[in-house]
Amino acid sequence: MLKSFLLLLVPFFCLSQTGIYNSDGILTVEIPTSIDVLYGYPSADDLDQQAISEYNKGTEIVFSLNKFKKEEHNKQLKVAIDHLIKSINYDTSFVQAYDNLGKAYRMLGEIDLAIKVYKISIKIFPGGASAIQNLAVAYTEKKEWGNSISEYKKLIKLDTDSPEGYYGIAGVYKRTKQYDLALKNALIALKLYENNPPNFIGDGYGRVGLIYYYMGDKENARKYIIKAKEKDYENNFEEAFRTTYPQSLLNELNIK
Repeated sequence: MLKSFLLLLVPFFCLSQTGIYNSDGILTVEIPTSIDVLYGYPSADDLDQQAISEYNKGTEIVFSLNKFKKEEHNKQLKVAIDHLIKSINYDTSFVQAYDNLGKAYRMLGEIDLAIKVYKISIKIFPGGASAIQNLAVAYTEKKEWGNSISEYKKLIKLDTDSPEGYYGIAGVYKRTKQYDLALKNALIALKLYENNPPNFIGDGYGRVGLIYYYMGDKENARKYIIKAKEKDYENNFEEAFRTTYPQSLLNELNIK
């Protein structure tokens, strides 16, 4: 469901515009980069109904790709992208459409376009945690570590009680082998996850465990990865666990 919001208009005008390209590379819409600032996501009542219809079509494809054969994924993503761009054409304030368009571009491997879209989303709604987090992920995929850390820090500042920023920044520090900083943030994330456990909390234990492993602390690595396995199996993520932790690592840590 779309959440309702309190809209505070802060009008200012600018002729600067950013183009978004559809799946065949043709410029299909010009989106103002400086418009009224939204203090919340637009609700269904605030949006054009045709925009919602196109958004629903595109979003359904993005979040149900597993219904299609793997070789059809890129084709379907391009269809989703066209629906989401049409949605934005109908209503340029539709923040959720930008966010899912960015997701579709990321899944297609068009990381630069994803970054472009997330930045527009944040320009419209500076408090958009989803776009900030996804922008950080996109920068990580480009190995732009400094930009990624900067976005995760913004996410933490936005909500210090949310684990996502700490979890993400721990991942960046792990990949750049700054293990002390990685562990510090991973433990904060895990503590916050434990306060309100999501079904994917196994990831939190696993990230801590892997950092300990790379630090050479196999005792703590084993303890946390065993906990990750327990939680993943409780939540029917057995395949995710097997994919994440190589059998050679499990054998080394004597994890059955």
